[in-house]
Amino acid sequence: MNKSTLVASIFVTASLLSSVTFAAPAPFNWTGFYAGVNVGAVKHTMNITDNEATAFLGTIQEASNPDISGGFQLGYRRQLDLARVSNVYGLEFSTNFSDNGFNQVYGSPFALYQLNSENKLKNVSLLQVTGGIAADRTLLFLAAGMSWSTISGSVTSVDGAPFFNSFNLNKTAFGTALGAGLEFAFTNAISARVKVDVISPDVYSTSNNVGNSYQISNNIVQGTFAMNYKFA
Repeated sequence: MNKSTLVASIFVTASLLSSVTFAAPAPFNWTGFYAGVNVGAVKHTMNITDNEATAFLGTIQEASNPDISGGFQLGYRRQLDLARVSNVYGLEFSTNFSDNGFNQVYGSPFALYQLNSENKLKNVSLLQVTGGIAADRTLLFLAAGMSWSTISGSVTSVDGAPFFNSFNLNKTAFGTALGAGLEFAFTNAISARVKVDVISPDVYSTSNNVGNSYQISNNIVQGTFAMNYKFA
C-alpha cells in the first residue's frame, strides 16, 4: 500500500469515527396516540345562595378538604417539526373518580334556622385541547376545554321548620376547565407528568319542597401525577 492510499484510508476512517462519535441523537418525537393512568388530589368548593332569603341569609360556602382521586387519560398529540424546540398540540379526554365529601350543620336551635348540608364530588371528566412547547424530551403545556362533574348531596332542615324541608344537590354539571402541566419522556414510549386543572361547572338552580329557589355554584381544583404510554 503506497503512502497516498494509506493517508486516504486513515482520513476516511477518522471521518466515519468522528461522525459516529459526535453525532447528536435524534430529537424525541411527541407525535402519536397515548394513554395512561393518574393519581392525585382534588378540592371541591360549593356555594349555595338563598335567592329569596327564606331559609337562610346570603350564601353558604362548603369547602371540602383535599381528597385522593384517581383515573385515566387518553389522547393524541402532534409535534409540528423535529427541531429540538418545537410546538406540540393535541386533544385529550380524562376521567377521575373521588370520594370528596363535605358535611356540616349551619345555624343552631336558637337561630332562625338549623340546616344539615352535605355533598360529595363523585367524578370529573374533561375534554381538552392541549398546546405547548417541547424541548426534546420535556414538554410544557396548557389545556383548555369542557368538563362534566357529578355531584350529589342535600340540604335538610334539622328542626323541621314549616317553611323549609329539604332540597337535593344531585347534578351532572357541565362547565369549563383550564389546566397546565409538565411532562418528561423517559423512553420513546413511557413518560411521566404533573398537571393541575381548575374546573368551573356551570351555575344551576334547585328548589325546596315549597318552591323556594337556591343558586348552586361550584369550583374544583384537581392536581394529578400521571404515567403515559405512547403508541408507536
